[in-house]
Amino acid sequence: MKTRIISLMNGMALIALLAVSPATLASDSADVTKALAGATALELPAKAASLVAKASPADKQNVAVAVVKAAIGVNPTAAVVIVSAVARENPDMAPVSAVTAATLQPKLIEQITKAAVAAAPSQAARIVAALIKEFPKDYGVIAIAGDESAPLAGRDILGVVADYVPALQPAIQGATAGFAANDGNVPVQAILSQSYNQALASGAVTTIRIPATLAPATLASSSAAPSGVTAPLVRPMLSSPVLGPPFTPVTTITNIGPGQTMPQQPGGRNYSSP
Repeated sequence: MKTRIISLMNGMALIALLAVSPATLASDSADVTKALAGATALELPAKAASLVAKASPADKQNVAVAVVKAAIGVNPTAAVVIVSAVARENPDMAPVSAVTAATLQPKLIEQITKAAVAAAPSQAARIVAALIKEFPKDYGVIAIAGDESAPLAGRDILGVVADYVPALQPAIQGATAGFAANDGNVPVQAILSQSYNQALASGAVTTIRIPATLAPATLASSSAAPSGVTAPLVRPMLSSPVLGPPFTPVTTITNIGPGQTMPQQPGGRNYSSP
């Protein structure tokens, strides 16, 4: 009975919230927080997505910001799941939802990018652009995470990086020129790493900040890294394991003549203590 009363109260709070004008909802996060406060960890993402979906087109972006902020305020550990739910039900709001969540939980920017792009792959380039605009030093992390969730958007993602990091633009354009125009499945991480190395060699790298996912790891401790540049560390490009034949222990056969004995190792089946 008590559970039914609590559920009823939560439902009434949500109905009351939806009766508030979108403009008021967007500006008063207290109402949003109040409506989401009673939600369980499983209910919270879906409720957040539903609130955004019910907002009018003119106010949807403001509502998305308010709802994502309030939902993460209720449960900070659910930031990634909240972004995923909101983006899946409201693909156009995926970029602003991802930026809002990453602003509140910057350490989760990679996971947030992956979640937003996976939930709304058609918005991959917009999500990556919105995040890079707000977090330029993390462009490599963002671009690679976006590509991992939407590999067919690789060319568009690289185009976004080229726009926001002009020093890499010539190398990116040169690398992608070898792929068919309609082929979006390009190796984003490899091209970004190559582009960074070319920019470093030409001296153009001094104009940009490098994320912690590109270029050789040795650069991080190298004196060649320009002053003021954040030297990157690469995710190791591991080669595929080489599988050989099954291990077969070597067996040596010894002929023992009559009267001969073989020394026994302690613990063997035929071993007896002296």
